[in-house]
Amino acid sequence: MKSNRPRSTGGAEPLKRDAFRFLISYIKRHIPSVLSGVLLLMFVDFVQLIIPKIVQRTIDILGMEAFSNELIARNTGIILALAFAMIILRFFWRMLIMGSARRIEREVRRDMFSHLQGLGFSYFNKTQTGSIMALMVNDVNAIRMATGPSFIALTDALFLGSLSLFFMFSINTKLTLFSILPLPGILLMIAKFGPMIQSRFKAVQESFAQISAQTQESFSGIRVVKGFVQEGKEIEDFERNCGEYVDKNLQLIRIWGLFFPIVTILANLSLTILYLIGGRSVIQNTLTFGEFVSFAMYINLLVWPVIAIGWVFNLLQRGIASSKRILELLNTEPDVFDSPKADRSVKQIRGKFRIDNLSFSYTLGGKPVLEDIHLVIPEGTSIGIMGKPGSGKSTLVSLFYRLFPFEENRIFLDGEEIHRVPLPVLRGSIGYVPQDSFLFSDTIRNNITFGLDNGCIDTEDIERVAGLVSLHEEIMAFHDGFDTLVGERGITLSGGQRQRLSIARALVIRPRVLILDDAFSAVDSAKETQILENIRREMKGRTMIIISHRVSTVKDCDNIIVLERGRIIESGSHEQLVRRAGYYSRLYELQKLEERIA
Repeated sequence: MKSNRPRSTGGAEPLKRDAFRFLISYIKRHIPSVLSGVLLLMFVDFVQLIIPKIVQRTIDILGMEAFSNELIARNTGIILALAFAMIILRFFWRMLIMGSARRIEREVRRDMFSHLQGLGFSYFNKTQTGSIMALMVNDVNAIRMATGPSFIALTDALFLGSLSLFFMFSINTKLTLFSILPLPGILLMIAKFGPMIQSRFKAVQESFAQISAQTQESFSGIRVVKGFVQEGKEIEDFERNCGEYVDKNLQLIRIWGLFFPIVTILANLSLTILYLIGGRSVIQNTLTFGEFVSFAMYINLLVWPVIAIGWVFNLLQRGIASSKRILELLNTEPDVFDSPKADRSVKQIRGKFRIDNLSFSYTLGGKPVLEDIHLVIPEGTSIGIMGKPGSGKSTLVSLFYRLFPFEENRIFLDGEEIHRVPLPVLRGSIGYVPQDSFLFSDTIRNNITFGLDNGCIDTEDIERVAGLVSLHEEIMAFHDGFDTLVGERGITLSGGQRQRLSIARALVIRPRVLILDDAFSAVDSAKETQILENIRREMKGRTMIIISHRVSTVKDCDNIIVLERGRIIESGSHEQLVRRAGYYSRLYELQKLEERIA
């Protein structure tokens, strides 16, 4: 099976990049806000550094003749004014920096969602929904922390830390050199613990994804769980997954729990050195008491930047680990995309299909699902497709709207190679009703109009198609009529109602081609016959493709094919196939017998 490589997908550009550059690419979009916030934060830090100097001068004046209550009051007022200014400025820098982080969070999540919408079925077939949800929630949150709080801590570490050192050196160089002796140990701790924190955080995120996946599947299939009395097993599986999540978190906590206290101890050793050496200097009158107090305040201001180095490091490690997981998604290229040869002038299709020697497998070199298919479906005709389960019926029709990649020059639409038809035009012209009648947790009205633009919604048309599928009276019997909420996956409706609602959703877009993939399996025969008559009148002059296990569903089609192991073994009208005494004929006789017995 030939595979074409896509160009770009509508997500973040470019997709191929390392994790750190990935983070930077989003930060660049908010440079003005981030820089403004950082400048305000630096000003607040500078104000914090001025206060110890005022305290130093005030304490030293207390032992001088120039001491006065007015001077103390004035200095106290200055400190209070600076504190009030810090409160106001702190509000604004948080709005700028944290606001930018929230916008980055939104953009990353938007790009992920946009990229996911462009991926093919093969990705979703092998990826659990819960894993995707974990990426969209936990990992994006880690990126927000790496692009918001980490900037705050990094600014404090660099600006507040360096200026604290400057003021400490200005007071006493020897005392400062002794006080900062423990600080290089923090860098050694960062180098040692960094890779371990990153790998263990990635394991935590993957474990959370497993919990999300199991939770989503368990509640989506709650009817099956209860029907087979498997609540206990589901609880056991959930407890096991939660236990693994706790274990992986404890492994991370052990590392972080060891790293953070070591950093704190190293930072606070500076205070111990101050008390030993600085206290002796005060006694020897080589250091004033005001300088001792201000030096202690600067050490306290320095402790947070030193600790912030570890915190920044932790946030960045987590952000990079999450970025790698997100990049795995964003670097996954769609296997179905618009061909460079696509004819953009094509705005609508007519519905004539021709298949020449089509073979198809889901994986390169895998077992063929379809083999040597030759078929012509004239415009405005109907074709029925029958066969045993697993014979390739659904796979065949999925290729008509290019749900999976396949070799070029095998399917032609309206005389053109199908890859030349733009995907939005192709899929927008086909009304597809799958075997699994998926409904959104929304109103009946919104489920029917899902394929329409807001400006194209016509209430009369909605009610008309509901009547075509014999659903209008049942809908109006609900208290809220068409505004009735159907619950998750349409759980409040019966199987037959869900199927008929799905058919209405396909009909309301007035498709050029209608594909019904076993769309009447939950509808009784009498109602099915009436609905099919209505659909045939509605689709007159347009193409219909019907997959079914019931002969009664396809017998009025212009042509009927029977698939077996991916090959067409029978083809013809209902009368022709009945006379051939093959699979179709045997099924027809069997179903007639079942009807007589019933």
